[in-house]
Amino acid sequence: MSIAEEAKKFHADKRGNCAMAVAYGYARGTGKTELESTDAAQTFRGFGGGKAPEGYCGALYTAKLMQPDHADAIEDFFKRGAKNCTKCKEIRPNGVIPCNRCVELAGEALDFLDK
Repeated sequence: MSIAEEAKKFHADKRGNCAMAVAYGYARGTGKTELESTDAAQTFRGFGGGKAPEGYCGALYTAKLMQPDHADAIEDFFKRGAKNCTKCKEIRPNGVIPCNRCVELAGEALDFLDK
């Protein structure tokens, strides 16, 4: 499964918030075990629901941390799919895209870099 698919499934199964889902998806997509991936996700428990630094979407924030050398490209990719938004308070209350789509979008950005 791709990073995006792993992350989206984790989030849809309500195993964690958006940031945790991207961390999990990235870990699984890069060959980590289920246990290693779940542990990686736990690191990001406090970054969902608008609690990422500077109010960033937790999914975007985590994706940028996973590939810091490509943070600008990840943000640009994400913005194209999220109507130019990057902050949770812009996205969630205004219904720009659902949280699960934010997770998928961040995963797609990471998948793109992996190719």
